Amino acid sequence: MRRPAILLIGNYPPPFGGVPKHLEGMVPHLVGKGWHVHVLSGGTAPVQQGQGYTIHRDLRPPLARRSATLAFLARLASAGRAGPALAAARRMSPRVWAAVLTRVSLAARIIEQHDVRLISAYNLLSGAPVGAIAAETYALPLVVTNLGEIYSHRETIAAQLPMIRHVAEVATVLTSLTEHCANSYRELGLTPSVRVLRYGNDVARFRAADGDDARRGLGIDRSVPVIAYVGRLVRDMGLHTLMAAAPAILAEFPDVRLLVAGADGELRGSVERLAEKQAGRVLLHVDVPESTLPSMYAAATLVVAPTLGHRACGSLAAAEAMAAGKPVVASRVGGIPEYVADGETGLLVPPDDPAALAGAIRTLLADPGRMTRFGQAGRRRAEAVFDADKTNDDLERLFRSVIAAA
Repeated sequence: MRRPAILLIGNYPPPFGGVPKHLEGMVPHLVGKGWHVHVLSGGTAPVQQGQGYTIHRDLRPPLARRSATLAFLARLASAGRAGPALAAARRMSPRVWAAVLTRVSLAARIIEQHDVRLISAYNLLSGAPVGAIAAETYALPLVVTNLGEIYSHRETIAAQLPMIRHVAEVATVLTSLTEHCANSYRELGLTPSVRVLRYGNDVARFRAADGDDARRGLGIDRSVPVIAYVGRLVRDMGLHTLMAAAPAILAEFPDVRLLVAGADGELRGSVERLAEKQAGRVLLHVDVPESTLPSMYAAATLVVAPTLGHRACGSLAAAEAMAAGKPVVASRVGGIPEYVADGETGLLVPPDDPAALAGAIRTLLADPGRMTRFGQAGRRRAEAVFDADKTNDDLERLFRSVIAAA
């Protein structure tokens, strides 16, 4: 039996981030379930190909891209297949219009050459317009996942509103990671049906990491409490809030260590300055490889996720921390309360509030038994809700049902 082919429109590593990490796990899962997978990704890394999958990137020279785009538009016009999605796209700015049509021309080549039967597009501002035009052109079902961009990109959303309204009306299925982000359509006066599907992680991998080994590798004594932050070194992730709260915590708990690990960002200097003042009590690890993340969590006593943005559909760091059996202190913002159960798997605090963050950390450090209970409850929640085998199965079953109904 021939494998069904699917086109996923969203970034695949590199670059890195939430969608790329999801796709990196989803692609082999789909291949294992009998799909032939094609990913249309941004970036300039070479095209990747393996058994059952291809990661396509647009490496064509500018002139070739322009020629392919014009040829695609000419074919649509001659066949009378320029529909409402293309009309909605024409109302975008010329720059965005050109970028979308360029990607559509590549998507068209993939669809025609590989008999694609389903398109799944990520992000209303980038993948969805491409997916909508391609799906309309080839009469294919379309699954669209939004990721909170309605909350965070107001001006861009306003400029692309005709296309977003069209996507919300014609997509076969709309999905989102949390109810918070599913409800973001209401900000635009839209009330489509949106299915909530979580992204998961490899719970077993985080569960298996050995804390004593991790601490030895980091030069941390096994007996000292460790507060860990794992994420990009940027303001949006709330790292500045932790930096403001840290001096009081470090002064009150002389044996505590602060571990900061993640992708480089504008707040690296802030962490380095604190590390200089605290003489070995603040450990900074920049651009941590994905393979070492379980060790970072394993070394922690508790994990802090002080995210700022209302856009946040959830918290990958919180989900990974729970998989590692660690209590979490996180911001009560966006979809994070749908990840961290306040008073059960961790504590939630107002965003951008150093005093509240310090207070929650202080509360947990003073009660090791409570931290243990939170960590155990978090692991149970991770296994039940955020295990990638389960979440990927849920999405794969959705794809099957969409094709069956087409």
